[in-house]
Amino acid sequence: WVKKILSGHNKWWFAYGTSGYNEEIRLRDNGMLYTLGTHVDMSSKVTDQLGTWRHVCLTWSLTTRAASVYYDGLLLGSGTTPSGRKVGVDGYVVLGNEFNSYGGGFGYPFGGELFKVNLFDKELSAAEVKEMADGGLCSEVEEKYGRSRYLKWEDMLLEEKSGNVTEIDVGCTPEPKEEDGEEENNSTEDCECEQGNRTTFSQWDLLRGEKFFNRTVSVELVTELKQAWAILGDFEGATVTERFISHFKFFHDGKSCGDD
Repeated sequence: WVKKILSGHNKWWFAYGTSGYNEEIRLRDNGMLYTLGTHVDMSSKVTDQLGTWRHVCLTWSLTTRAASVYYDGLLLGSGTTPSGRKVGVDGYVVLGNEFNSYGGGFGYPFGGELFKVNLFDKELSAAEVKEMADGGLCSEVEEKYGRSRYLKWEDMLLEEKSGNVTEIDVGCTPEPKEEDGEEENNSTEDCECEQGNRTTFSQWDLLRGEKFFNRTVSVELVTELKQAWAILGDFEGATVTERFISHFKFFHDGKSCGDD
């Protein structure tokens, strides 16, 4: 999801570059992009809507060599990449800019907002793209793709940031949990299992306590939590916030009480 805020057209919001070609994939906020060196320009079909969320998708197939551009679930057009050309595997991804050299040389900042940027290991069909767009900004339809969602938005948020980058709340709230007595939810939950009974306490609530919340993940904090979550050390340097807790919980959730 892309929200254009600044006028003008040289605003790159996604780029992937490799050692062999630093412009493998690049996407502007106006329907213009490059895929494996192929220029696909659909800007004449895109009307600027400043301050409006747009669902944008690029699909590509090695077999057909077609690079297709979708806006708000609708196919705008396609280009054809060179025969035998494949995506390099030693590349870097950058959000909100583009590469002028391998892994760097940034020069054209996006200056807008991004949400739920995901990369898949398959070519999405037109129906799949439309389902994501029609689901809206706050849907979770992309999560059903499992491992095919190769690079996940929640992973990217934990990566190093540079420049003027701020995480904001886009207003999506989780659906309310079922009350006691309603149909049992068999999905994974956070709870302490004692003598086979469920309790309302979550191990993740510990991170919201005064001892940990809004603290920088440091050697000392990791040591304090190590018995419970030794893997937390992988995120050293991040700050423990509500967003961090939800991401960490998503990646490393344990099984729910009552599971074998």
